[in-house]
Amino acid sequence: MRELLFHIDPESPVPRYVQVYRHLKNEIMQGRLLPDAKLPSIRNLAASLDLSRNTAQLAYEQLLAEGFIRSVNKKGYYVEPLPLNQTLPPNLHQVRAQAEEEAPADLIDFRLGAVDPEHFPIEKWRLLSNRALKDPSIYTYGDRQGDPLLRQSIADYLFQSRGVQATSAQMIVGSSTQQLMYLLGAILGGEFDSVGFEEPGYAGAKDVFRELSYHIEPVPVDPNGMHLPSLRQIKSRLLYVTPSHQFPLGMIMPIQHRLALLNWAEEHDGYIIEDDYDSEFRYKQKPVPAMFSLNNNERVIYVGTFSKALLPSVRIGYLILPHALLPRYENKKPLFEPCASGIHQRTLHYFMEEGYFGAHIKKMRSIYKNKMAAIKETVRKYAPPFVQVNDMTMGLHVILTIQTDQTEDELIKKAALRRLKVYKASMFYETPKNDGCVQLLLGFAGLAEEDIVRGLKMLLQEVL
Repeated sequence: MRELLFHIDPESPVPRYVQVYRHLKNEIMQGRLLPDAKLPSIRNLAASLDLSRNTAQLAYEQLLAEGFIRSVNKKGYYVEPLPLNQTLPPNLHQVRAQAEEEAPADLIDFRLGAVDPEHFPIEKWRLLSNRALKDPSIYTYGDRQGDPLLRQSIADYLFQSRGVQATSAQMIVGSSTQQLMYLLGAILGGEFDSVGFEEPGYAGAKDVFRELSYHIEPVPVDPNGMHLPSLRQIKSRLLYVTPSHQFPLGMIMPIQHRLALLNWAEEHDGYIIEDDYDSEFRYKQKPVPAMFSLNNNERVIYVGTFSKALLPSVRIGYLILPHALLPRYENKKPLFEPCASGIHQRTLHYFMEEGYFGAHIKKMRSIYKNKMAAIKETVRKYAPPFVQVNDMTMGLHVILTIQTDQTEDELIKKAALRRLKVYKASMFYETPKNDGCVQLLLGFAGLAEEDIVRGLKMLLQEVL
């Protein structure tokens, strides 16, 4: 195993893990890193290049995914032999380098649901995971309702941050919002056969309810959220709403509107499913109290996730039931095994208990605030007058509304030709929009600030 030393440009707009990945890939393709050669450990590579271990790990993971290296358990990383000796001959080295310089920049993917890959406290998480592995409870299936310690930690956190007063007995820990909606469908049984959704609204939950044979009733939104006169026209007694940050348009539901929905649920003997998916990331005002905290009549079912605040791959979410639904859950509980990793649950409990979660949220809020500020400035400088952007004071995505004769698919294809990946908003509508506008969704959390600015500038100037 030889030490790998090469230059990493800290001023480059190219992320550092991409620089490492490109260099190692080129060394393998040129034959300078021989087949089956042992590579430095993540720790040693990070130390020799003065990088974080997370950066080195991301580079190795990309090489693994593309088949350039392999991981051998307890031994390390090795170079994979290329088929038919497909390394580049020395006389093609200059041609390859020139071609790479002339090639389009790496794909800039404005993906929804991603998180910043550079700032997760991986070492703290690893230490706490090792601690969790020493707990005897980890070697059982665990509580069907979720780790009791984690449920209490979440209850404490929600009371402090969102004003939610709920006991750990009301809480169910699951793997994702969709999985929890399947569980909720089983709890509700045959009492409900339809559900009202904001139009546009979260497609992932809609798909689950469709699968459970619920009829979806779209309710248009206005600047205050769900349009109250339209709500009176639907038959459903069950509503799915995102009042703290409407998904995907981004408005905040005011208190009068929230109270009106609670009155509606009481009058119709129904329930409101409150999806509080990203309330931590508000960049000006403090988070608005959850509807559940206003819920004296217990008409709100509260759902949250750690996918945005922590890591999507950890796959931990939670559901809080009103007391009236707890007996139904107890009847169904034997049918459901735990769906979230017991190790991750206990690790997350330690992460919250020792204050790391609060510190992580505070740090990420600052980082995402800076990214949002960069978006705002780029839009101010380069957006043509026929492009509007939603409120940029919260959340991890923005939505562009474009007055254009082009279709959504045409704009997305034009963006793809420039190595930009943007997403259509139409997937969240039940009925097609017909107002002469196209809406594109841009998630920014998983991108470096320089890539956000470069990609958005290109989109505004060369695509729209």
